[in-house]
Amino acid sequence: MVTGDGGVEPGGELPLPSGSRRVAAAETAAEVLEAGPAAHARDVTTSADAASADATAPSTRVAEEIPTAVEDVATTAAEDAAEATTAAEDAAKVTTAVEDAAVVSAFRLTSAGAVALEGQRPGVGLVVALDELAVADLDDATLVEAIAGWERVASWALASQARVVRELWDRRGSSTAAVQAVTAEVSARLGTTHSAAEVKVNLAAGLDLYPEVADALAAGRIDARKATVLIAREPGLSIAEQRRVILDLLPDATNLTGPQLHARLRAGALTTDPDAGAKRRAAALAQRHVSIEPAGDAMAWVAALVRADLAEATRVVLDSLAVAAKFETDTRTLDQRRADAFTDVFTTLLDRGVDPRGQDLPTFHGRRAQVHVTIGAGTLLGTDDEPAVLGGHGPIPADLARCLAQDGTWRALFTDAAGEFTALGTHAYRPGADLTRTVIARDVTCTFPGCRQPAWKSDLDHIDSYDPAVAAQLEQTTKIRLQALCRRHHNLKTQKIWDATRAPDGAITWTAPTGHTYTRKPDRPPGALSSTSGVVLSRTAGALAAGPSGSHQHVDDAPPPF
Repeated sequence: MVTGDGGVEPGGELPLPSGSRRVAAAETAAEVLEAGPAAHARDVTTSADAASADATAPSTRVAEEIPTAVEDVATTAAEDAAEATTAAEDAAKVTTAVEDAAVVSAFRLTSAGAVALEGQRPGVGLVVALDELAVADLDDATLVEAIAGWERVASWALASQARVVRELWDRRGSSTAAVQAVTAEVSARLGTTHSAAEVKVNLAAGLDLYPEVADALAAGRIDARKATVLIAREPGLSIAEQRRVILDLLPDATNLTGPQLHARLRAGALTTDPDAGAKRRAAALAQRHVSIEPAGDAMAWVAALVRADLAEATRVVLDSLAVAAKFETDTRTLDQRRADAFTDVFTTLLDRGVDPRGQDLPTFHGRRAQVHVTIGAGTLLGTDDEPAVLGGHGPIPADLARCLAQDGTWRALFTDAAGEFTALGTHAYRPGADLTRTVIARDVTCTFPGCRQPAWKSDLDHIDSYDPAVAAQLEQTTKIRLQALCRRHHNLKTQKIWDATRAPDGAITWTAPTGHTYTRKPDRPPGALSSTSGVVLSRTAGALAAGPSGSHQHVDDAPPPF
């Protein structure tokens, strides 16, 4: 039976169309004829009437149900069309998502973890995400993105630190002394060298001058090296011109190395100012210098930044000297003979005490240039192997110290039972020769935290200012009241920016403008507490006789007023 909504009740049959009903009626009539007209006349009449009624009723119902069925079909078609539209929209969304994923991953990454890390900006959220990674379980692409993520965090942290450094600088003022004071504070607090602290202060200044670079660093788009390249003043460019060049370079800076970025900056300078090349060369020439850095195992690096043609001249001469120095049984390599020829030039001048023109070398604290070695008497005699100290370098092995002892002049410096040098003093402002040697051997370097300037090149500073009014009554120039200070840190103390005090055990405590204190404990001299304690030998290479009265005095020899 057809239900009101065009359906069929359980157990019912679908209604037949009118043509099918006529076929069924004909089949019924044939059955009646076979049974016989007499026996079924009444039934035939009745059946005919019923058939007529049945034929009329279904036709009426079908006619009534057709509009409803049409409506149902239309409704179903509309619903199907709507579903198709939704599916199409979903497919479009999937396609868009795939396209968006391809845009988000600049490296076409397929690893979900790698893509997620690649898109994160540096900050606390990224730090937490990276810190929680189980690196042993990551795929290679995600590991690489984790490395890149930490690099962005490092850039962000550096930019944040630079803002704080700049704030401290602003509070100290804009003078050169203020910059030196900030650099000294950063150096002391971080336990680093003055040069390393200076890098941080210069970075803070550069990022303040070029805020676009600061934003790129904070966002992790560039690293410290690239930021330093961009903020370094390019000769021939004004600040405004360099800012315009920087703005052109920043979009590509992420994918450029430091040298590539620097090359483009120079190219931009040439485009802006055709004379920039000449100006740049002049500025580069002004930066020429020589640096010496310890390399371990009693070795050191010597590096020189000089004009290219002079460097080539140096190479040609070293090659010639190296070839000339080779003898029949010589087993040295060409590089080794070059190195030996290089150092021979300077040791020869040192031993002779003259410069290449034959003029006397300048003096420091009344003494000619020298190589200073402090060694315990027991080490020198071979009863122990305690390291010696090479001035300007640091500890050297006992066997090398004994080798150096074969020539040169040695002076004994006496120590007490605690390993401290015995007291020497004078009422005069300037220390005598023995006291000078003692302080230099004791301090080894400038006593400011982290400073490596050799003591023999430093000023001898009165920790408590020398008072001429009490000079006759008080011995103020003593080993306890003196310390070696390089000129930079001497000036900081003289200007009352920093203060220093010495404890009875020899420890020197420095106080920063912020109130931070830093203590430098004394270095016991080699052999001071050994079985042969009591004698420390100080050796200086080369001729040590006092220079003639007309010899040159080093320009930094006289300390500033204090």
